[in-house]
Amino acid sequence: MASTAAGPETSASLTDATELIAPELEQIERLVLEEARSEVEVLQEAAHHILSSGGKRLRPQLLLMATLASGGDLQRGVPLAGAAELVHTATLVHDDIVDESDSRRGRVAVQFYFGNSASVLMGDFLVVRAFGLIGREPSREIWDLMVETIARMCEGEVLQICVKSDLNCGLDVYETIIDCKTAVLMAACTRIGGMLGGVSPAEQEALQAFGYNIGMAFQITDDILDFIGDEETLGKPVGGDLREGKVTLPVIYALEDAAPEARQELVALYERTGPLSTADISRSTEIIREAGGFERSRQYALAYIEEGRRQLRLTRPHPAREALFALADQIVDRRR
Repeated sequence: MASTAAGPETSASLTDATELIAPELEQIERLVLEEARSEVEVLQEAAHHILSSGGKRLRPQLLLMATLASGGDLQRGVPLAGAAELVHTATLVHDDIVDESDSRRGRVAVQFYFGNSASVLMGDFLVVRAFGLIGREPSREIWDLMVETIARMCEGEVLQICVKSDLNCGLDVYETIIDCKTAVLMAACTRIGGMLGGVSPAEQEALQAFGYNIGMAFQITDDILDFIGDEETLGKPVGGDLREGKVTLPVIYALEDAAPEARQELVALYERTGPLSTADISRSTEIIREAGGFERSRQYALAYIEEGRRQLRLTRPHPAREALFALADQIVDRRR
């Protein structure tokens, strides 16, 4: 049983961090593609289309590095990390269908190749495959955690649909949405790492809190990049949230602080029933920037990062823990 201790943080690059778990990440790449196999050709093609398009594999990284930092067996963590990636990918597919998105990870969104019906069922197929991987784990506690996590992710998606284009959506509702959509899965990944390592309940909670906080920061940063990111780097068109009527943190802050005329412009863009042009997206971005919406959002994300780092300091020193610090440092300053 590991003891809780604070130790000095060392500087490490994310490249150094991923090298610690490089063989296992390669295993996961093969595993998720293998789990996507189906005798139904369309189903398999749709799954491979999204799974082979890359992605950061952040959730597997979190789970494996937390496992390593906790002294756990990385091979035991591989199926669970693969399951986390399959669940995440399924939510991307369902999200794109709901939002009628054109692209994902630099490729045409899966539903535009295979249709909504096949794509919905492909997302369901990936979740079922994920449960098959989770079922290999003998711990009922881990099973229960993943079931609850997936249920909350569904709740977050539904809540986001319910408040679509609601400009009265405040910070509390926004945080509930990103808590469910993004943070809970990252929190589950880091907690599972602690569970596999058999660390104390206090360290498991600290690891879970770390994952939760960087998950919140990750989604806030995503919502900033949706306006100011580079389309080629993002792998999807900028301004998608505005086109889809999603009221994210930069918009919430801009509505609070923009000059009255600029605020009315931004409201009118959200209330418009027709499609928005590139010029409309540029203007909304300008309004948000001038109102300080992006910078306030970035500072809010940084506060989550700092809380995550504080929680991580409660766990024992380990090179993999320093890798987690390095990963946290890059969350807010990433470009995609």
